[in-house]
Amino acid sequence: MVDTVAAEPELARILVDLWAARRQGEATGVDIRAVYREYRAVIAELLADAEAEGISRAGAGEGHAAVVVGAIEGCVLQWIVDPALPIAELAAPIVDVCVEGLRRRGAA
Repeated sequence: MVDTVAAEPELARILVDLWAARRQGEATGVDIRAVYREYRAVIAELLADAEAEGISRAGAGEGHAAVVVGAIEGCVLQWIVDPALPIAELAAPIVDVCVEGLRRRGAA
């Protein structure tokens, strides 16, 4: 996601427009709630797979997926309001915080 918006900044601005339109009750043709549900479901599935492989801590689920999505989207939002933030350089810290924070103790 971070790499995508770094390469195509207008996509991030479109996302903010969709958030705003949804908040104002406007029809956009995009079910943003469904998009986020799917986004979280994909992350939750990846976490479940990692747990099954013994990589991530037990019990990481939908709540953790929402936090991962929030970390990504929060960085994108910060970049939109402060373009001096080096968004392309944030992919590694996001992975470090989100992945390493969910790693099972002792897992390599």
